[in-house]
Amino acid sequence: MRPTVFGSTDIGRARDHNEDAILALGGEQSPPGVDALLVVADGMGGHAAGEVASRMTIDQISERFGSAEFASVSTDSFEEVLRSLLQDVNRSVQSAGLDDDKRGMGTTCTLAAIRDKRLYYAHVGDSRAYVFRDGELSQLTSDHSWVEEMVRAGSISREAARTHPNRNVITRAIGLDVDVVVDTGSFELEDDDLVVLCSDGLNSMLSDEEIQEVIELSSHDTVCVDLIESANNAGGHDNTSVTVAYLGVEAISDSRSARALNADTLEIKPSRSLVRRLWNRISKSR
Repeated sequence: MRPTVFGSTDIGRARDHNEDAILALGGEQSPPGVDALLVVADGMGGHAAGEVASRMTIDQISERFGSAEFASVSTDSFEEVLRSLLQDVNRSVQSAGLDDDKRGMGTTCTLAAIRDKRLYYAHVGDSRAYVFRDGELSQLTSDHSWVEEMVRAGSISREAARTHPNRNVITRAIGLDVDVVVDTGSFELEDDDLVVLCSDGLNSMLSDEEIQEVIELSSHDTVCVDLIESANNAGGHDNTSVTVAYLGVEAISDSRSARALNADTLEIKPSRSLVRRLWNRISKSR
């Protein structure tokens, strides 16, 4: 069963431009050798440079997967290939960042490739990969950030980390140095799993419990925009991007769902009544 994928990105309520970039390919648009490919990149480094870094990252990943070079890679080698891919991308972004108008630019990058019901990920920065299974949301990646280091050291609580003044300080990024350490891993998927990738514009506005609640109340074809709208209703302090892959067959309730089953990536407007209901539930729990 091939995953069904969706993706959406939004400028938010406080920024004047969007430095996020996403990739969500599935179905007939799946690159050779994988059943689905999701990527979220959150750029940084000035008005234009952040957009350049995230877009370069997405474009190079798309080009490399589209070339079919990964189609023959063995299962045992796939994580290492993804690590090498992000290291190659890092060098390209770092080189481009030597220009005066792009100096210091960089981007997070969280990549998830699904092959034969197994998720492989490669990760740098504080964008995240989750899996939602049987009513429980689990984070697969670890944030490369100052506040995450403080949480692990026991200096601050995870709840305090969400609003800490240094919450946007990341300790690893694509493009900042010639070399970068890339986290990789794999995870066995099951039917009805939902894979979720997001930029920190989502989890800085909503707790994991609130993200889970939105997922539970949403349909798979609208969950990306429902999550983004909920983050905006909570303040929308940053750009927010979400991509998802659903491993299952969902009842088709309207023409939007019917189109989704045959598309690679759709950006669907949320129902205003649904968004109000989602936000009312979240607001009461705060």
